[in-house]
Amino acid sequence: RIAARARELVDQGTPIEAACRIIILEDQLEEAQRINAEYRRAAGRPADGPAAPSDG
Repeated sequence: RIAARARELVDQGTPIEAACRIIILEDQLEEAQRINAEYRRAAGRPADGPAAPSDG
């Protein structure tokens, strides 16, 4: 999967160093989104739904 994504970026003209950085950032984003969804589930909110309104 990673090699295919790197090849895709390089084929589009992205330098290999930049492609590697992009892939790292994409992986970090995916992990952060997964963790965020877990926290939302633990808090009883839907993963993709709006945040509960605060008492203001």
